[in-house]
Amino acid sequence: RKAAEDAALADKIRKSDGVYFVGGDQGRITKALVREDGTHTAALDAVWDLYRRGGVIAGSSAGAAIMSSTMFSNPKAILAMLQTGIADGKELAPGLGFIGDDIFVDQHLLVRGRFARMIPAMMAKGYQIGLGIDEDSAMVVTAKREVEIIGYKGAMLIDLTRAETDKENPNFNVSNVSISYLDRGDKFNIATRMFIPSTDKAGGRLDPLHPSSRGAVFSNDVLGNSAVVDLMERLIDSDQQEAVGIASGNPRIDKTDMGFEFRFTKTPESVGYVSAVADAYSILNIRLDIRPIELYRPLYKYR
Repeated sequence: RKAAEDAALADKIRKSDGVYFVGGDQGRITKALVREDGTHTAALDAVWDLYRRGGVIAGSSAGAAIMSSTMFSNPKAILAMLQTGIADGKELAPGLGFIGDDIFVDQHLLVRGRFARMIPAMMAKGYQIGLGIDEDSAMVVTAKREVEIIGYKGAMLIDLTRAETDKENPNFNVSNVSISYLDRGDKFNIATRMFIPSTDKAGGRLDPLHPSSRGAVFSNDVLGNSAVVDLMERLIDSDQQEAVGIASGNPRIDKTDMGFEFRFTKTPESVGYVSAVADAYSILNIRLDIRPIELYRPLYKYR
């Protein structure tokens, strides 16, 4: 905090071409750069000056979380968050907002199943659009708000514009979420909502009349490592109209438990692209409905 008010350091930042925020605890970043009364320190003002004149702001993990105006702060496990809700001011805190006040950002998204925690957080704070990036991957956002995915994997785009909840149900639920998977090389414009597939997928739009697989599509652990993308890939290129994923806890506890059903449905707006050079898909506009379910335990017994 003392260094953040150093005039010489602020001047050095202001004259730089870019700033990179490292991983760790995003709360340490914001506490160092934002005064207790909510105003900017000299260092943060300098970062914003650099950014406004065209400098690059980048970050990994915690350094990505601070890019939106709201970020997670000491959150519960994902299933517990769905079961008990999110406490604003405790599990959600102000970020630095470089991407704008209208976009929610999360990270480690696919390998840790964090797409499911983005949705209640976005609902709690009134966000319509969320972008979640996976590990070893990056979202490059230009001044024209065009997002390009680079790196090993990709990002989830969550759109709550038409989402609804059943207010008579006291448990977390939501319907008509639009969820998309943007693969490496894909581009998406936040302002226009236009999608451009990577060059290797430009001619690879999937034909829904000629699917490559048949039979039920489901996952018993939709919060598992990359499970949601695997489910969406299998659905978009199958003869099925919907897929179901289950989020649940310990299968051996001896009591009734609450889990959640994630129902993915193809709509007339759903589109899939497949790469001509790799086993890679881009998937747009899958409808997602989430509702609480009662799980009977134990899930299995030995024979």
